[in-house]
Amino acid sequence: MRDRQLILCLIIGVLFITTGCAKRALLSYDQAPPLAFVKIGTVSGQTFNGTIEEKNSESLFLRTKKNNRSLTRISRDEIIWISGREFVYDGAGKIIPESEIQEQKKNNNFLIYTIGGAGLSFGASFFIGSLIHRGMDDEKNGRTAMWSTTALGTTVGTLLFAKSGKNRDRNIAIEAIRDQRFNQVKNQFENQKKKRSDIKNALEQEKADHAKKQAELERLKEELEKKKK
Repeated sequence: MRDRQLILCLIIGVLFITTGCAKRALLSYDQAPPLAFVKIGTVSGQTFNGTIEEKNSESLFLRTKKNNRSLTRISRDEIIWISGREFVYDGAGKIIPESEIQEQKKNNNFLIYTIGGAGLSFGASFFIGSLIHRGMDDEKNGRTAMWSTTALGTTVGTLLFAKSGKNRDRNIAIEAIRDQRFNQVKNQFENQKKKRSDIKNALEQEKADHAKKQAELERLKEELEKKKK
């Protein structure tokens, strides 16, 4: 019974560590940028999770999951603390909102890593558990140790692989967003460049037409002067 309780506590501890939220840092009011996903504690004891949509020197406006259609105004004087995970930026130094990352993110690697990791972890931990079983004289304790090792190893391995897959999906989504924004800026630059080129060509054509008309006027003027003579 004691062994089972120990294994259960270990599994719960591993679950807490490997599936816990990413590290969050305390931020000052000025350090919390617009579009950042933050957690805010207030003097009333309430906490708010959401994305900062607008911000000024007196208050900020948060879009939360519970009230996604409207903004929650929080006065600067009411805020006790603000925490947020590491912010992600694009190539131009603009923040990428967490909501945009989640919309872009797929779960392909998460599923592959979880399923594959479960199989690999089970095989490895069962092998180790079998070695432990063979090294013990008591058959009952040996089998308990073997299956406890297998259960713990499979759980730990699966969670670690799943976390790795989840992180990979997130990183892929971030890079995709950065590429999209880069291409948007590139397209805008190309469009502006084309517009400037079109305007330049139009001005040159107008200048050429004007010179042509001026030359024609000079020719007609000369003909009229010759006729007068």
